[in-house]
Formats: sequence, C-alpha cells, structure tokens
Amino acid sequence: MTFLYYTHSGLRFLILLVALAALIALAYSVSTGRAPLVARRLTTAFVGLLDLQIVLGISLMMGGIYPDAVTGHLILMIFAAVVTHGAFLIGQQLESVRSELAVRFGGIVVALALIVVGIMAIGRSVLGSLPPSAAYSYEHVIPADQTQFAFRSKFDARTEQE
Repeated sequence: MTFLYYTHSGLRFLILLVALAALIALAYSVSTGRAPLVARRLTTAFVGLLDLQIVLGISLMMGGIYPDAVTGHLILMIFAAVVTHGAFLIGQQLESVRSELAVRFGGIVVALALIVVGIMAIGRSVLGSLPPSAAYSYEHVIPADQTQFAFRSKFDARTEQE
C-alpha cells in the first residue's frame, strides 16, 4: 500500500508538468492558430493522467487509508476531473478551433485551481514531498475490535481512578 501511496503522490508532479505544457501549447495555439494537434494531445494526456490519479486515490481509500481530510480532497479532485471533461465536451461542440482550445484552456485553469486547493486540503504543499503521515499508514490503523477494546480500557481506567 505504501507503493500505491507514493505512486499517487508522485503522479501529481507529472500531472502538474503536463498541465503546464498543455497551458503553454493552448495559449500558443489560441494566439497564433498554429499547432492545435499538439495542444489537443497535451490536454488529452492531462485528462488521462487526472483520471488515473483519481483511480489511484480511490484505490488508496478502498485499501483502508481514509483520514477525514481526504473527503474534501476527493471531492475537489472529482470536481477538477468533471470540469476538465466538461471543457473537453463543450470544446468539441464548438465550430471554431480557437474557441475549442480556449474552452479547454479555461477548463485546465479551473481544474488546476481545484487541484491546488485539494492538495492543500490534506495539509500538503503542492510541490512538497513528505512521507505519509501516521494517518496514512497501516501501522497506525486500529481495527474495529481493538478500537472497542481501547475504548473499554480507557473507560475502565477512568472509573478506577474515581
């Protein structure tokens, strides 16, 4: 599970790099009207990597790593994917290539803003790389039976002190 965590965490850098490259290519294509194929491919790569990132994150959650802060993180990341896919679909329906690329540009900008806020929602910096905290590791997860036992022992200790 640690490998999955580091894969999920490290993929963030590739997503940000591809998003930056896509924004540069989209800005160039919108302003000059050249290289729309490169811009489309980079936006497709961004969408695919973002979808992969969400699948990895959901896999982490299904593996049992689910601190409370992850709820907001997950919601923001899903919104980022929805915005990106929505910009893709709306862009495809437009007749002008420049309009299509401009809509994709706006979608990536909004998605990046949501990604940044989502990363900060779990107490991480966008470009920092910290090892998983105690809340994200199996060694610190207490199974339900032990949780009940731990509660009883704390309760028993309190009643004995009184």
